[in-house]
Amino acid sequence: MDAASSREARISSLPEHVQEKLRNRLAGRGTGRSRNAIGRADRDGTLPLSFAQQRLWFMAEYEQGSAGNNSGLSLRLTGALDVAAFRAALDAVAARHEALRTTFTSVEGVARQVVHPAAPVPFRYVDLVAEHGEEAAEAACDLLFAEAMAEPYDLERGPLVRALLVRTGSGDGAEGPAGGTHRFLLGMHHIVTDGASMEIVVRELSAGYSAGLHPERAADAPEPLAVQYADFAAWQRARYSADALDRHAAYWKEQLAGIQPLELPTDRPRTSSRGEGGGADDAGAVHTFTLPEEVADGLRALGRERGASLFVTLTALTQLLLARRSGQDDIAVGTAVPGRERAEVEPLVGFFINVLVLRSRLDPGLPFSAYLDQVRETVLAAFEHQDVPFERLVELVAPERDTSRTPLIQSMVVLQNTPAEPCAFEGLRVERGQLARTDSPYEVSWEFEEGAAAGTGGGPLHCAIEYRTALFDAATVERMGRHFTALARAVAADPGVRLDEAAPVARAELAGLLADGSGGDHPAA
Repeated sequence: MDAASSREARISSLPEHVQEKLRNRLAGRGTGRSRNAIGRADRDGTLPLSFAQQRLWFMAEYEQGSAGNNSGLSLRLTGALDVAAFRAALDAVAARHEALRTTFTSVEGVARQVVHPAAPVPFRYVDLVAEHGEEAAEAACDLLFAEAMAEPYDLERGPLVRALLVRTGSGDGAEGPAGGTHRFLLGMHHIVTDGASMEIVVRELSAGYSAGLHPERAADAPEPLAVQYADFAAWQRARYSADALDRHAAYWKEQLAGIQPLELPTDRPRTSSRGEGGGADDAGAVHTFTLPEEVADGLRALGRERGASLFVTLTALTQLLLARRSGQDDIAVGTAVPGRERAEVEPLVGFFINVLVLRSRLDPGLPFSAYLDQVRETVLAAFEHQDVPFERLVELVAPERDTSRTPLIQSMVVLQNTPAEPCAFEGLRVERGQLARTDSPYEVSWEFEEGAAAGTGGGPLHCAIEYRTALFDAATVERMGRHFTALARAVAADPGVRLDEAAPVARAELAGLLADGSGGDHPAA
């Protein structure tokens, strides 16, 4: 998949309301791009951090030795792997993208980034078949990967990229004696990467590997990038300081005025401070469940009837559930957006993700369909004003600092409805690996993923609740999953049901649990 196709796939995953607007912005219509183009920043000294990078820098300073913002990519490669060509391709990716050879320092108390000359990526090769035998190799590799993902990065000394290639199979079989199985882990600190960046790395690593196998294709090497991530960071800083975002900032200041933290009943009290970015209090776990096809299809039909995307419908349901469990009628959740609205940054590796705050006020007597209309307008407005970085929202609203909570939002909602790009490495069979998540930056987050049938307009929804184990027991989160399913069934069957009458069985169960003292002392909504 080329860059343009990848961009279109990511746009299609966003709420329908913003797709046309975003396509227009990328095409340069109505954006004033000729006056606001991203140019090359001066490379004579250090460079500024983007707002998102600055937040992670402060986290790293606050929680020394944390691995909470470690990020990784895992691949299983089966076949005759040319290790030398693979390493050369990886080095070429790092040479192409400055973000992968950047470190961070403090100059007179101000965080700055330093771009280093191209150099080989730290690369470790381990043959576990030779060390432990083929039967034990997979389990040993799991341990190696876990250790690698738990190893902190030093943002000042770097490097912030590490590669681990492990041989786990001898290749006696369909691949022949020259074959084999390798597992590859590319680790990075989140300050230099995001999900879209990982896809760029895989795509360029694949192309570079093929070129390495065929030196005669050297002329097909990609053209140098016009701008780099540090250029974006400098542009973002200049744009905000020039008051270019005043209109958007005014919206958020009004929208988030008086925002209160989410007060979910917990199984254990909050500590006075949490390890931002990976302390012990950030330890997390995941509960998964499936929303049946008939319920998911009912939600899709409801959304179509009300002009709301599936993401909007799921956000409305999640906020209703959180209101039920907290007893609050003013609920704010966050959602992540790619932060790549400008065409100049589409091919870049870097940390572009922004977080939007979606705040809803719930009237118990309102029909769910009318409430869904309100959430739709809230989501549309949030995407319209997404240019303001989350870090600036915190400054604008200036909430009372509570070190036991993340600022503004304590819960996230994410819908994954765009499949990952297929991995294709010449002569190899490639599968993506799953890396276990051991930290939860938010108290409870909701991730929904559409199955293969979603492309035809149907299919079940795969749901995952990521939660902080310092606050919640597994049984509590399992009940959250059951309550969500009950609410989804209720509104899919009767979109006109009042918010305070939806899923009475779930309400009764929740009220009983709270009365018994399990789950906290908040009244049921």
